Amino acid sequence: MSIHWSIPALTITALLLGMSPVALAQSENLERAPSETASDERALTLYHEGKRAMETGDLATGARHFREALSLDDRLQPARRDYARILMAAGRPDRAQAVLALGLELSPRDGATARMLARVARENGDLDLAIRALESIRPDTDAEETTLRANLATLYQATGNYSQAASLYAELRTVEPAAPRWILGEALALDYAGVTTDAAFAWSALIAHDEIDPSVRRYAEARIAALRDAQVPYGD
Repeated sequence: MSIHWSIPALTITALLLGMSPVALAQSENLERAPSETASDERALTLYHEGKRAMETGDLATGARHFREALSLDDRLQPARRDYARILMAAGRPDRAQAVLALGLELSPRDGATARMLARVARENGDLDLAIRALESIRPDTDAEETTLRANLATLYQATGNYSQAASLYAELRTVEPAAPRWILGEALALDYAGVTTDAAFAWSALIAHDEIDPSVRRYAEARIAALRDAQVPYGD
């Protein structure tokens, strides 16, 4: 993730308002103290030194530099993520999760940190935290995006939130109507949720695809028959 500075945008805003950049900064109390600027620059320097150490395999030095960088600028998310990667490599997934969770608390809309936290939390078995991490950035995703929705739908299903999973699979079907995997996901979620009529429609839509695996087709046909006869609750 790249680091963005606000000076060019500030200058442009000042020109649009007919004010000097300094006057605007003063009026909004945006001027940074020299010591604060020096700390940010030192944090960036430490981050880049940590990256170099990490790339050469010196993880201990890399971790030290990342910790020092974060002590100067706790919102330096690239340093936080790289520190978490080192912690994972060192067999400390719980600590990595805590480091990333703090980062997302400080920057709730940081997509890269949220996705990494979701992955680590899922590996740690903390599915609720993984869900919260992905939900925090879902409003910022593109309408055509599928990966985040698919991961979130899987997590919903794994935690018994079948109606939410079905809703996401329905969204995915609108993005990729010809993808059987989204139809299968919706059919399973609706079936688990006990929405029998909609589940039967989804299973029927699935078997309309020629390219599905024969075993999946047989299972779908069996579920359609069971739902039609209302005799076999899903999961029995």
